Amino acid sequence: MEKLVKAEVMWPTTTLAIHLKDSKELNAGLARIIREKEQEILGKHKPTLVAGIKQGLTAYWLEFNVLNWDYPEIAEFRKIVLDGIRETFKVQGQNPDDPGMQIVGISCWANVLRYGEFLEVHHHDPSYISGHYQVQTGYGPGEAPDESEGGQTVYFRPGFLDRSHGGKAAGQTSPWDDDWRVSVTPVEGKLFFFPSYVRHEVRPYLGKHERISIAMDIFVKKQEALMYFGGPRWFVPGKVPTPARRAMPVGK
Repeated sequence: MEKLVKAEVMWPTTTLAIHLKDSKELNAGLARIIREKEQEILGKHKPTLVAGIKQGLTAYWLEFNVLNWDYPEIAEFRKIVLDGIRETFKVQGQNPDDPGMQIVGISCWANVLRYGEFLEVHHHDPSYISGHYQVQTGYGPGEAPDESEGGQTVYFRPGFLDRSHGGKAAGQTSPWDDDWRVSVTPVEGKLFFFPSYVRHEVRPYLGKHERISIAMDIFVKKQEALMYFGGPRWFVPGKVPTPARRAMPVGK
């Protein structure tokens, strides 16, 4: 009797990392813009609580979209993001030109962590994929990453966050226990895409400077999300970004 044997992976966790070369100038510009916008936005809104953060840009992620800011550095970053999303779709085995994969909205915000701040365990469901870009690690210029300064992003294996907390001491073990979480030290110029259901956190940052990152959630047409992709929170490819004041040249 003829047999058809085919391996089927039911629970893939597809990710894509893009490391930008010579990103120093771009990151310096992004950091300057984010600091400027932080002061502007904090002056308009009352404190709230998001992933353990009560103040700062993270707490106001619904009030703005980094990709809509009108600066040359943002335009360059926007293109990098859109190209990266297409590559992520390809890695997933999706056709980025399929009408169902059309991007209907991207939520994109900045995180600025200072000494002692962190982001609690959370996920970005129900978006399709999410992304992180490291603008500034917070480590000293030219200094190698020091794990004692914290700020690592920890990603948790789907389905294992609540169970794999103690190895053999916690009871029965599983062959998956050794990789139930992955701790990633921040690297400037790294853009990372992952499924939005993956839970993650940022460990307390204990460095001397600011840890600056940009996060994003991407929704596609085939999700048929019951959401209005308009207003200050959303960037929709093909639409003209909301006008914003340009950054003053350095030194002005």
